[in-house]
Amino acid sequence: MRGLLYKNFRINLSSFRLNIIVTLICCGIAVICCALNGKDLISEENGGTLMLLLLYYFAFMMPSLTSNLLFEADENKTASAFAMSLPQGGKGHIESKYWYILIQFLIVLFISFLTDTVIYGILGGAFSATALLAMIFSWRLLLSAIEIPFVIRFGSQKGIAIKGLVIAFIAMILLIYLMFGNISWLINSDDPLKALMNWLNCGKVLFPISLFPFISCGAYRLSCKISVKVFREGAENYEQ
Repeated sequence: MRGLLYKNFRINLSSFRLNIIVTLICCGIAVICCALNGKDLISEENGGTLMLLLLYYFAFMMPSLTSNLLFEADENKTASAFAMSLPQGGKGHIESKYWYILIQFLIVLFISFLTDTVIYGILGGAFSATALLAMIFSWRLLLSAIEIPFVIRFGSQKGIAIKGLVIAFIAMILLIYLMFGNISWLINSDDPLKALMNWLNCGKVLFPISLFPFISCGAYRLSCKISVKVFREGAENYEQ
């Protein structure tokens, strides 16, 4: 497994470096903005807080965007046949890719946590995104869990299209809730982002949300098992 994992890092070294660089740039911008503006960044309007959250989200988005390169390199019958002939077989081949993606997400999470700690100190405890960082990490991990089996079974292009449909479906559900659900707590608030944070911390949703990281990790593990099972079928559809 270590050899296969090393191979993934070696082959995808450029994209791995890009992920780290983008993460450092996003986190660096967040720290600089907080250092220059202080508490004014989040006290006057919620635009500053939203900007910080978007920077964090973009940092987590990069590993997902580059993960397709990880699978495109092996999308041919020769590479697949070689992978299945190794001692670890197709199981080790697929699991090493899952570990590679997970390690990237954990590195981004670690850098983001360090950045959040620095920002917490700069702003004197006025802002902390620890809980939301865990949620963003879980959300991106869940999307990868949904996407990867389709990429392995049908190829990277079709896998991306299917993931787009899944995201569109989730967005539609959210839109329906915003149109017909009870969101008076959000509409009647002068600070919608702060109202959202308070809603997330209330007793009604705190427990279900606290389960989300465990659900996403479980889904990621299940996704790996599914990918191992469909790998051979997908390899038969690859080009020579």
